Amino acid sequence: MRSKIAICYLVGTLSCLLSRVVYAQDGQLDTTFAGSGGVVIYIGSSGNDEANSVVIQGDGKIIAAGFAYSPYSNEYTFALARFVANGTLDSTFGTNGTVTTGIGGSNTDSRAFSSAIQSDGKIIAAGYSSTGSAGSQRVFTLIRYNTNGSLDSTFGTNGIVTTAIGSSDDEIFSTVIQKDGKIIAAGYSYKGSLSNGDTYVFALARYNVDGSLDNTFGTKGIVTTAALPSANSPEEDEIHSLAVQSDGKIIVSGYSYGGFALARYNSDGSLDNTFGTNGIVITSISGEDYDNSVALQSDGKIVTAGTSYLNSQYEFTLARYNSNGTLDNSFGTKGVVATAVGSSDDDIHSIAIQSDGKIVAAGHSENTSQQYLFALARYDTDGSLDKTFGTDGIVTTAVAGLGDDKAYSVAIQSDGKIVAAGASLYNNFYDLYGFAVVRYTGSSGSALNAVSATADVQKTYALYQNYPNPFNPSTAISYQLSANGFVTLKIYDILGREVATLVNERQAAGTHSVTFNASDLPSGIYFYTVRSKGTSMTKKMVLLK
Repeated sequence: MRSKIAICYLVGTLSCLLSRVVYAQDGQLDTTFAGSGGVVIYIGSSGNDEANSVVIQGDGKIIAAGFAYSPYSNEYTFALARFVANGTLDSTFGTNGTVTTGIGGSNTDSRAFSSAIQSDGKIIAAGYSSTGSAGSQRVFTLIRYNTNGSLDSTFGTNGIVTTAIGSSDDEIFSTVIQKDGKIIAAGYSYKGSLSNGDTYVFALARYNVDGSLDNTFGTKGIVTTAALPSANSPEEDEIHSLAVQSDGKIIVSGYSYGGFALARYNSDGSLDNTFGTNGIVITSISGEDYDNSVALQSDGKIVTAGTSYLNSQYEFTLARYNSNGTLDNSFGTKGVVATAVGSSDDDIHSIAIQSDGKIVAAGHSENTSQQYLFALARYDTDGSLDKTFGTDGIVTTAVAGLGDDKAYSVAIQSDGKIVAAGASLYNNFYDLYGFAVVRYTGSSGSALNAVSATADVQKTYALYQNYPNPFNPSTAISYQLSANGFVTLKIYDILGREVATLVNERQAAGTHSVTFNASDLPSGIYFYTVRSKGTSMTKKMVLLK
């Protein structure tokens, strides 16, 4: 669907440069990525691979992390792939763009469910590992890689850190890097068996930059929490996602017997009793509620998402909370939004918030043919579906076309394009799965083609919001030029003083990206301005150390 609207760009001369601009509906497959918008690769020798996390580097390269399986050694390994902007594997990373790391050799199980990028570009992948025979203990596992994909020997033991928290089963599902470089990992831990069931609890660990446990956090670096503690009763509490507030407090979301479960911790690991009931909030929506992802809005409100069993099927479900843990009644119906995407089984696995406040949710949906598809939905700030995205706010994608595609992670590029990663069945005879990465158009309202009064098609001139924002200390700035010409890109402080020149040269028409490193500047508000051919555009960014 396309619409045409008339606009005038605000430029140095305040003249109207374009009479008509053609916009495209967001959520279309971006055919500049891998030629079709999506790519499926297999890393292990069996084709049993799964991408569970996707992150965007400052230079725009895409890292997908998960696991791969080799039947020859009966071994699951951490697996990463890095893609350049056009969707091809980055040959400067690992072996032809992919990296696998096993812990313990044959008959072992090591899987990554989360990843993050440090300010120096090093990559953290986290999940679990276990060695020996089936049923042996799983432990928190983190691996740090250099930018070329090699193991970082300054981290843990030869780049690897393992932590046993409970007695047999500990898994990381989410990691965040603090402003000071410390790493928080969260998931669950098995605490023991009762006569009426097993007990799993929220588990967090915080690590120093060298991989050692941070003794200023919890008990020797570890925190465990029973979300619904009750004597002689089993617990089934899992953290699936975490985020760190600007004040250093830690928000986790996940699952408890009671429904969507959130907890907020102070920076020392103690529960924050200003949040919910003694630091914990449980929201029962249907009685079968599974919370998989959390994100923080710029106003401090908290958005969580997953699935609930409603109207005889599982539906995309989001909830938004005020900063004190109460449901935000300005969002959806009393703070909750539910969306039936397919016919029976819809699940949000990951959410991201755009710079304009819109919420992108990614997961899977089952259609009437009992096929699973990548499924995305975009919501306005009030929780209503954003009709400028896909079909009435929803996009579904058959990646390999064989009926089993699930998106487990979503990220937003600096130019607003949306990247989703997961797993796709690409050979149903041998039951083979691969890493699946798909990119969609985004940045609602960004011009795809500028059309003059004489209907001559030109390229768009645009400056995109830096990503990440706020940032520390590096961020990527992207812009698009309408024609060849001399370009300057400069950074100014809040008083209008120039603090850096990033570009001062002639460049070709098209999209460009530059990394700004502000390690020598204080925290604060800065502005970046790109100028070319008499046109000037400026945006604001926040450095938060």
